[in-house]
Amino acid sequence: MATRFIDARDGTRIAVFEEGNPAGPTVVFVHGWPDSHVVWDGVAALLGGDYRIIRYDNRGAGASSVPATVPDYALARLADDFGDVVDALCPQVPVHVVGHDWGAATMWEYLSRPDAADRVASYTSISGPDPQHLSRFVRDGLARPYRPRRFGRALSQAAHFSYMIGFSVPVLMPAAMRTFLARAINRWFIAPGIPAQQRHQSDTFVADATNGLKIYRANFFHALTHAERNRFVSVPVQLIVNTQDVFVRPYVYD
Repeated sequence: MATRFIDARDGTRIAVFEEGNPAGPTVVFVHGWPDSHVVWDGVAALLGGDYRIIRYDNRGAGASSVPATVPDYALARLADDFGDVVDALCPQVPVHVVGHDWGAATMWEYLSRPDAADRVASYTSISGPDPQHLSRFVRDGLARPYRPRRFGRALSQAAHFSYMIGFSVPVLMPAAMRTFLARAINRWFIAPGIPAQQRHQSDTFVADATNGLKIYRANFFHALTHAERNRFVSVPVQLIVNTQDVFVRPYVYD
């Protein structure tokens, strides 16, 4: 697997990893929290014979550099990083994209841009709704208690996202994540039910989980208070819905 570094437009150094069939269609994988490019190891092994595989570590994760300020982790910056990666490695041909978690949210941000259709041939979202649409779902549902089914679902989804409030607490939460919480989350929420040989995590897992908290601080409350903008996507989209997702309830995708 070839490794290279590119400089994002704000100077952040992004680690990019390329493998697979160089003559095949290109698929770019975008990871979420608290992962790095390593989370895609199993998928890359399955697809590498037919596809050119590009993965990269998000800013703050893996071998990429770690910006210091919270605004550096806004979805707009993360979407810029994706654009910079594909411009550097695939300047001529649109790519297929697979995003998970905050990586999926990053791609909804990117796909809302006017020139996205020129760079992305298709998009597969795994457990990652558009934060703008999700915020609207919750806010509109809570504003309509006279529609009990929708109100109940909005209330349930809001409750399942309450952990993000804690994740947005500065100083205390990063300290907890660094000392014990990242390992606890891995043990209680990520590892159960997954065979050991199918768990793909890097040695930087604890640091990635800690640094990645800035993503929550930069985007969670912003999404709650800025749910007005429509998102129109002009590329083919496939949703892979995790029906047992503890945090994002399946009905929000409707």
